[in-house]
Amino acid sequence: MDKIKTKLKFIKSDRTESWVGFVSINTKTGYIKGVREDAKGPKKVCIVTHELEPIIEPNVLYDVQMVPMKNEKAGYIVVAAEPHAFDARITSTVVKNAVYLVEVKFGNKTIKYDPLDGVKDSVRTIDGVVDELSKRKDIKNLLLVIDDFCKSANIVLTAFQNDGHYVAAKKVLKK
Repeated sequence: MDKIKTKLKFIKSDRTESWVGFVSINTKTGYIKGVREDAKGPKKVCIVTHELEPIIEPNVLYDVQMVPMKNEKAGYIVVAAEPHAFDARITSTVVKNAVYLVEVKFGNKTIKYDPLDGVKDSVRTIDGVVDELSKRKDIKNLLLVIDDFCKSANIVLTAFQNDGHYVAAKKVLKK
């Protein structure tokens, strides 16, 4: 029996308290892709095996391998799940006295460092952004990404200071 590979997010079932995800099958190509529970159109349920239940977390994208249930019309059983990791890209933008920005982009998510216009500490300070990045489980080579971010952020912060802006001590990375 061939295993089917796709990407899924899981939610806790209200009835059975087990982790479930949903897939839709393209009728023309036969391609199977993960969808949300409230998606329109026909979909099938994917149930996680008991061995995998302890490692599953809600709203995390997983690369999964599934096998059809005995009644193939009912759905699939997930036999392997691994968190999907995205490649991160770091971009720096400096426009004197207007924009000082470092962006870390991965998947559909962007985490910003903006010492000029940042409202929260998680955007305005390097430590805050590093804390946000270190919570993420969906970035490949996370330690390398954090290190590269710190280098880019310190370059932008130096330009920010050189342009005459005040930098509070807590905005500077303590390394």
